[in-house]
This record gives sequence, C-alpha cells and structure tokens, in this order.
Amino acid sequence: MKNHFINHIGIENFKCFQNLTIDGLNSVNLIGGKNNVGKTAFLEAVELLVSSNETYDLVVNIYKLLTRRQTNNLSNDILLDFIREDETKVKIYTKNKKLRLAVQDEHYEIKDIIPTTKLSYAINEDEKLLSIDRLLGHSMQMRDRHLNIDNINFISSAKAQEQDIAILYGSLVDLDREDFLNDSLRIFDDNIISIKQRATKNNVILKLKLKDRQMPVLLSSLGEGINRYIAVLCAIWASKDGFLLIDEIENGIHYTNYKKLWQIIFQASADANCQLFITSHSKECIEAFNDVQLEQENNRGAYFEFYKNLKTDMITASKRHKEQLKYSLTHQGRVRGE
Repeated sequence: MKNHFINHIGIENFKCFQNLTIDGLNSVNLIGGKNNVGKTAFLEAVELLVSSNETYDLVVNIYKLLTRRQTNNLSNDILLDFIREDETKVKIYTKNKKLRLAVQDEHYEIKDIIPTTKLSYAINEDEKLLSIDRLLGHSMQMRDRHLNIDNINFISSAKAQEQDIAILYGSLVDLDREDFLNDSLRIFDDNIISIKQRATKNNVILKLKLKDRQMPVLLSSLGEGINRYIAVLCAIWASKDGFLLIDEIENGIHYTNYKKLWQIIFQASADANCQLFITSHSKECIEAFNDVQLEQENNRGAYFEFYKNLKTDMITASKRHKEQLKYSLTHQGRVRGE
C-alpha cells in the first residue's frame, strides 16, 4: 500500500458518530449498511481529514461541508450540523494527523447559536479561534480556495453536472489517459467508440462517437448510467496520488454493469495510486464488488458494514473479509445496502 493511504481512522462526535474507529482500510473501500447509519457522513469526515493539511484549510473545508447541503449561502442561518447533538467537540484522526473542532461557549446550542460564539479548530498542535460569523460569512476568498485541491474529489449521489465531468476529463487528458477511458467505455457499451470534447465560447461540451451514428451525440442526451460511469472513471485519474469519495456509486448504473465497473475501478485505482472510499445501497453492487475480490487475489479491496449497536446505540463498523462477505450475501446475513 502506498504511503499516503489511510489504513486507520477515528471519528468522535462528528454528525451521527459518537466514537467510531476503523482499521484495515485499503485502496478501494466499500461502505454498506442500512439507511441512517452514517455512510455519507463517513465520506464527509474522510474528506475533511484528507483535504485539510493546514489549519486554514480546515476552516475552508468546514465552510464547504456546511454549504454543500445547506443551500441558503447568503445568510447566517447555516447550522453547525457536523457536531453531534449535545456535544461541543469533534475529533477526526489518523496515526499522523489529528483534526479537532470545539465550540468555545458553555451555553452553546445549535438552534440558537449566536455569531460571536468562537470555534476552536486545530490540526495536530496548531490551534486557532474563529468567530462563527466569520466562518459563515460570504467570503469569496474562502469560496474560491477550496477549488484548488487537485487530487481530492467527491462525487455525490446526485447526477453529475456535465461541466463538472468536463473538468474531470480535462485532468485525464493532461495525464494522457484518453485511451483508458475510451477502452473502458467500450467495455461498458460496445456501441461507443470514443469521447470527444467540443469547446464553445463559454464552456466545453462532451460528445460520444457511436458506431450507429454518423455524427457524435451529446453526452447529456444519453442516460444517467453512462454519465455516472464517465464521471467515476475520470475522477479516479483526476485524483491521481490522492483520494476519491463516491456516494451511492450504483445510482443510474444498471446492475448488469456492476461487475465491469468494479473490475475497472480496481485496476484504475492501482494505476493512478488513488485511494477510494465508496458507499452503496445495493446488495447487487456489493455482490459484484465481492465477486471481483474473489477472482483477483491481489486486489486491494475492503468491505465495511455500518450498523447501530443495539446495546450501546452507537454506530459501529464491521470489516467483512471476502469469504465472510460471500457467506453473508448467500445465507441471508446482515449485509444489505438497503
């Protein structure tokens, strides 16, 4: 495993997690479990950790985290919803890096936080204070800075915007990996010949050349599956020597293509030296992941099931080795992505 990869992570009081520790992370990590067990929250915690190398980066990335889901960016009504209810301190850590966040107000409550409340934020021993009104302020400097992380990408569960895919594709072009994408697309659909870019005055349009069409067709005219497939494959190379986080990878992709997708993901992540953290709601997608694991002895995959412990009411993660996972999937075990 490459040195920059994470093999252990601890999370305390972040969103739904009270105290979660995971060991044995690998190159391609798949997270399963029922709804509301923190799969997306886990991706957000990992993103916050790997994208924050300097203390100021942490503030920028908190702002991004808050505004990604809370759409009213023009007011101070944004809530600090990454802090577990009734708690004031958050910690996310690996062996070599520790992120700490704490509200410096003994009367703090999420529902009536006041702008003068201070937030303590730290990476390792470098700790600073920031008032909430400054954090939530409409700062263009803060808004722009988080766009400059070249090899850390997050693909949400929603359909990727074509302009975002074009940006990811540009990274792939810079690395001279167009042949990889075209070969992969033909595995996905043998009617596809290649992907093409067409520059316009205002942006870049992606088109696909097909065997049964004389002229290339717009990517936007095809189904969501091909859109997501291209986004994932481009994002792996755009995250070369870095990290890629994908929420609900199966969205829009037909179950008959899951195995092909996992085969390409395993190979591309190794070639690009990219560590992936992926969630899935689909049992069929998890089965395809494990089928590829069982067929490829040297692949670097790991499956973790998230669930709520009935005794402690805490969310816990259980690593399932491929033989254990096969048994659970074929004997009506607890492994479900539902």
